[in-house]
Amino acid sequence: MNKIDYPKIDEQVYKHECDNGLTVFVIPKPGYSKKFATYTTKYGSMDDHFIVGGEEYRVPDGIAHFLEHKMFEKEDGDVFNLFSKYGANANAFTSYDRTSYLFSATESFDQNLKLLMDMVEQPYFTEETVEKEVGIINEEIKMYQDNPGYRLYFETLNQMYHNLPVKVDIAGTEASISKITADHLFLCHKTFYHPSNMVMILVGDFDVDGLIDYIDAHQNRRKIEPLPKLERVLPLEPKEIVKHKNILTMDVEETKSMIGFKYYQENDDTENRLKRDLSMMFALDMVFGEQSDFYYELMDKGLIDDSFNFSHIEESDFSHAFFATNTEEPDAFAAEIRNIIESVKTGGFFTEEKLMNQKREVIGDYLASLNSPEYIANQYTKYYLDGYDLYKLLEVIEEITIQEVETHFIDVMDPEYMVECILKRDV
Repeated sequence: MNKIDYPKIDEQVYKHECDNGLTVFVIPKPGYSKKFATYTTKYGSMDDHFIVGGEEYRVPDGIAHFLEHKMFEKEDGDVFNLFSKYGANANAFTSYDRTSYLFSATESFDQNLKLLMDMVEQPYFTEETVEKEVGIINEEIKMYQDNPGYRLYFETLNQMYHNLPVKVDIAGTEASISKITADHLFLCHKTFYHPSNMVMILVGDFDVDGLIDYIDAHQNRRKIEPLPKLERVLPLEPKEIVKHKNILTMDVEETKSMIGFKYYQENDDTENRLKRDLSMMFALDMVFGEQSDFYYELMDKGLIDDSFNFSHIEESDFSHAFFATNTEEPDAFAAEIRNIIESVKTGGFFTEEKLMNQKREVIGDYLASLNSPEYIANQYTKYYLDGYDLYKLLEVIEEITIQEVETHFIDVMDPEYMVECILKRDV
């Protein structure tokens, strides 16, 4: 076990590698009554094509999410009920690149941790239970497709991406879900739920040595064979977008508009991606945040309302920025966004004073979040799987320069790679 000290934020982390390859992080929070645990596999919705042990496999879209659902169902019932019995709140989620199982508890932590490990490590599928789950998830998919925001989001992604699975709903489609079999699920569980492809994060007031011994004893009883070489296969994605503009119709009360900017820097390293993500967060808030003059101009012109939002997504295999709002003038909204971006690019907008204000706000939020076991466990997992360290984030924030903020904004907000998707009332 290796102890890592972070004196700047007064935190310690214990890292342990189990003999079977599982990585465990214990993050002590002395005096906290709540304990939080996440058990995560580096396996998400984009992992639909892979090679393991020299054998190539393609599986239906949505299978990672489907598998997440099925892991709570065992031969003797629903594991959710057992977590409740031991006083824990349990949940799970699937993203593009990972599936995470988690619980929080103030009592019976060891029992809940064993329950979590057993649940994740011991699959139970039959053709009958799989067929039943198909119906349940298809209803979920239909519900999402009736949601205007969901429809707008995925249509925008489909305008941006030619081939990457990011454009496919994490839950899959009705057609893809119907193809999933128990054999598919066993294959994906055996491949991606191998301990060497997983990480466990535990946050709370623990006897660290005793907790590690407990986990080691459990993992040693599994007698897991080493995982053959695993290679994820992604389709080639051109830099170009699919379509600049698209107009949809749906039974909505208000017209909605979403603007996207596609960006990807091939073979970029983790630290550059992290700096770009943080720089874009600073830049977008400076330009379009509620404290900016541009925000009030958009409001005064009636081009946006309180629904207006923006974001930047930076992943290892894709990157994009989004703007969305309810607006009865979507063309004027898009034109104004373009005009603002071009005016900012001429120089002089980004200043050291604005950046320092942004940094102070972000650092304050970051330090406050380190009091939350839930935030720590989930974000430590995310940054670890992305190849970075949550507790070194402060150093990266402090290093970002105004030149980096301006350069990344100019690179990402390129009108050549801009898409516009409008959702109007079906008349």
